[in-house]
Amino acid sequence: MKRNFQLIFKLYMVRSRTFIFFILIIWNLSSVYSQNQFRFDKEEKRAVTLRFEYINNLIILPALLNGEFINFLVDTGVNKTKVFAQPKDSTFLDNSEFISLRSLGSSEPVKGYKTLGNTIDFGPISGQQQEVYFITDPRFDLASKLGINVQGIIGYEFFKDFIFRLNYNRKSLRVYQHDKFNRKLVQFDKTNFRLIRKKPHIKVPVEFMNGSTKELVFLLDTGSSDAFWVFEDKDLKVPENSFRDYVGYGLELAIKGERSKFQSAKIGEYILEQPRVAYIDSISAQLFTADRFKDGIIGSEILRRFVWFFDYKNQNVYLRPSSNFDDNSNYDRSGLLLVYVGEEITKTRIPVTVKVNKKTNYNALNPENQFEIRLQISKVLEVNQIRPNSPSSKIDIQVGDRILKLNGKTVDKMSLEQINTLLSSEEGKRIKIQLKRGKAILNRELFLSSQLNKLPDN
Repeated sequence: MKRNFQLIFKLYMVRSRTFIFFILIIWNLSSVYSQNQFRFDKEEKRAVTLRFEYINNLIILPALLNGEFINFLVDTGVNKTKVFAQPKDSTFLDNSEFISLRSLGSSEPVKGYKTLGNTIDFGPISGQQQEVYFITDPRFDLASKLGINVQGIIGYEFFKDFIFRLNYNRKSLRVYQHDKFNRKLVQFDKTNFRLIRKKPHIKVPVEFMNGSTKELVFLLDTGSSDAFWVFEDKDLKVPENSFRDYVGYGLELAIKGERSKFQSAKIGEYILEQPRVAYIDSISAQLFTADRFKDGIIGSEILRRFVWFFDYKNQNVYLRPSSNFDDNSNYDRSGLLLVYVGEEITKTRIPVTVKVNKKTNYNALNPENQFEIRLQISKVLEVNQIRPNSPSSKIDIQVGDRILKLNGKTVDKMSLEQINTLLSSEEGKRIKIQLKRGKAILNRELFLSSQLNKLPDN
């Protein structure tokens, strides 16, 4: 028996003064879609490949939400699908459940609404009757940190129905149907994980810089761009060989922690030598989880060093090293934490191409008319924080300065990934910076240096 009803509402999300409109339509319900599983559009297929954008170690996957385009951050560290939007027509709230969430870096709870009956379409895979949490708090703005519009986060509800191969180098998610999966994976190491609050956790033996060892429980978190995070408590103290650092972004503020290194960490049968680790104080750590089953997080700076198979149904993960396994270059050496704070329209004089009469060598246009004025939109990239004792902290750069050029290249013509790669270049590399402070245009230069390299080995 069908129950037919339709609820139309519009949502908008503001990013850099640009309005993105969503039209969310709750389609006809039927017993055919009584479950909220994702399914292959062509059930006879064994597997399909989804291509993603790879930005700052994070996986961005395009999809359609109820027919409207959206970019999802693929995040194994979340158990509910979330979309960041403001209601333009609040009538839908009558049929939604109000929720209040905790978030790191926020002094106030995050407000949102639980909705049912949504359709999420990734092309060859789609999910009907999806539960989506619409977060209405305007402080949520992933776009300012990533440089592209990211309007949602998806995790467990996407991963639970299939076997996934994650290959960071190929920027691909290969998705397999369970009943058709026949790969032997003999070159992969198999490790069990435990789903805690629908999030994958594994045990990892680590050796600390003082030589002591301990087996820790880590969340495998594709939504974190950092390496290891450890939550400080009475049994996990910050080592003496560490320094104060900004380790990530919260809802409103940059997250501070103590940066250090492990002597080693063993994931499956593979040993990572001296990977970086950030120690998060116990108060901040409480905002990451309502439980104390885990000791920390493994982010994509570590995950990208492997090729992964995730099997949520059987709670197994398979991994083998990729060509990135020994890469140790992806850490900011400038001390600048940069965010996009909006866009501006600027006027540019463009020379007009004119034809000259070859016989008379005469151009009928006056010189002053040989330029036309064009309007162009430029991203505004600002200094959000400066790491203590970093190269940027030792020269005249201030929070709020706008970055115009890096090594002579206009930042508006660079992706955030290119900017991060430049600022994570080799030790001692000179970076020329042109910035704007008020109406003044200033030129600065610094030499890249990593405080991690200055930590003693024991």
